[in-house]
Amino acid sequence: MISGFLPLILLYPETHYRFRYFSFSKYFKKEPEIIIDMPYKSLTGKFPVFLIIKDSDLFPVLVWEIRFSFLFEDGSTYVKTNLMEKEYNSGLDFEVFNFDFSEKHGFVNLRAEIFYYAGQKRHSAVNDNLKDITTELEIFINDDEEFFDNYLQGDLHFHSQYTSDQVEFGAPAEAAKLCAECLGLNFFALTDHSYDLDDEPENYLKQDPELKKFEEMRSVCDELTDENIIVLPGEEITVRNGKNRNVHLLVYDENFFYGSGDGAENWLNTKSENSISDIVSNTGENSLVIAAHPFNKTPPLEYLLVRRGLWSTEDVLDNSITHLQILNGDFDENFFKSLMIWVQMLLKGHRIFITAGNDAHGNFNIFRQVKIPMLKLTTEHKQIFGKCRTAVYSESTDKISLLKSIRSGNMYITNGPHIMFTVNDGGKTHETGSSFKPESDNLEAEFFVNSSTYSGPVKGVVVYRGSINAFDEKIIYEKQLVESLYSFSDKIDMVNDKIDHYLRIEVFTSAVHGNGKHYEHRAYSNPIWIVK
Repeated sequence: MISGFLPLILLYPETHYRFRYFSFSKYFKKEPEIIIDMPYKSLTGKFPVFLIIKDSDLFPVLVWEIRFSFLFEDGSTYVKTNLMEKEYNSGLDFEVFNFDFSEKHGFVNLRAEIFYYAGQKRHSAVNDNLKDITTELEIFINDDEEFFDNYLQGDLHFHSQYTSDQVEFGAPAEAAKLCAECLGLNFFALTDHSYDLDDEPENYLKQDPELKKFEEMRSVCDELTDENIIVLPGEEITVRNGKNRNVHLLVYDENFFYGSGDGAENWLNTKSENSISDIVSNTGENSLVIAAHPFNKTPPLEYLLVRRGLWSTEDVLDNSITHLQILNGDFDENFFKSLMIWVQMLLKGHRIFITAGNDAHGNFNIFRQVKIPMLKLTTEHKQIFGKCRTAVYSESTDKISLLKSIRSGNMYITNGPHIMFTVNDGGKTHETGSSFKPESDNLEAEFFVNSSTYSGPVKGVVVYRGSINAFDEKIIYEKQLVESLYSFSDKIDMVNDKIDHYLRIEVFTSAVHGNGKHYEHRAYSNPIWIVK
């Protein structure tokens, strides 16, 4: 029975699983899950809209018609009807509908009315057929986002169709590739759960010793990778922390690592096969290891029933973890708590880098979530694929070079604005992630910030200095901008005081759009270390 309480994370909700001896479910329907989705933003007026259908092998469905109605910021509308007349009867299907509104700008709302036959009855639904939720879809089109040369940006934490179990399923990796193109991403990773990747392809309650899902996932990553977008094969592994509780580790490696502790497939055994150190010590030299959302709150049911816990600073430091995914889909309470813990580790002299991801299970525009198993679904506008990004400096665009660049720490995290931050020492320029001993008496920090119409004008820039073993950081530069500037740069003169310290930068932007909503965006750099 406990398997119904699988981790309550952000996902496409699997609505057909019910307890073996207690079959009640408030959101169960004798229909497949039918979902309309699309990217949250497009750099042009072109974008895909997806029809995703799950479990039609259990509940065959005939989709008769889809009526797409778009409402633009200027008040105009566009309606297109697609006569489908198509029957679906497999595990996971998706269709792509392409739209082009090159002459429009700003937010566009979509109402997609789906007409279908299920159980010999005619039905209709708007944006999805999930019970007791209202799903509003909107996309920002023709954004004038500009990227710095040689910076690659992407989503390091995404769940595809290879994540599928009692309460969740991910989206087709092909759909993520189309969204990545629309968003201007250069890479994204498939980081499906270890306890899903070892399942039989057609039975998530049966383990597969041949690891067919894992091997297929890696092949799909290779097939989708091209000269514009790298698709990294990865894995979100459930591992034991220092207190023998289950935490998650993102690993990008050639090998598969078992981790079934909080998968609830064997509820009498919630102890994971591997500890953090077991995984770290067995990854290859070209691999990357990141602590996944390490300091986020643990829901009480997960703590009690599937042994979920938190990372501690000891878990990070004792296992030589150098990368923390502190931004997980939103600048929320969990992020700011994680930021403070990271800063305290920096002040103690530890070289730790931060990354971003979204932990999206599909969810290209809005997440639909199992909030209370068997009782309640919910939706929110966060945890969206590609929205929170890691931007990394890399002169090469192959997988090995990208992973090497991420390991180097020359990167920043953002959900909008872009940063280039350096320190000049005489004729030498030092990038984020680097450590150097000054050769001159005077140093100069320099930054460039770019924003866009979507992210809004630059509102604030703060540069922090953290002296090693100090109690807290000091602000050495702070600028609040009143003007509507979308690009801003400045220089900071500094004296070489021969004290071990680091510098990092934070940027804030703000936008009010034609839909009447206010949006705030942020970017945070990794440090530059200056040693005596």
